[in-house]
Amino acid sequence: MSSTRHKWGEKVRFPLKTEQQCIRCDMVKVGRREGGPAGYWDEFWRDEERIHCTATPPCDARREAVAA
Repeated sequence: MSSTRHKWGEKVRFPLKTEQQCIRCDMVKVGRREGGPAGYWDEFWRDEERIHCTATPPCDARREAVAA
């Protein structure tokens, strides 16, 4: 079984975070920074809801399925 990998778009930079959107499934990866190097973490969002996880959630390629 193969899985579809995320295809992250351009990184948008803000003072304390960065955002990238997957062009295959619309998931948004948010990199947040507080304090020094130890204060960095990633969050994942889809449909304006945070996905709580310990690793990057799989891509479901929903946009490609709609286009086909």
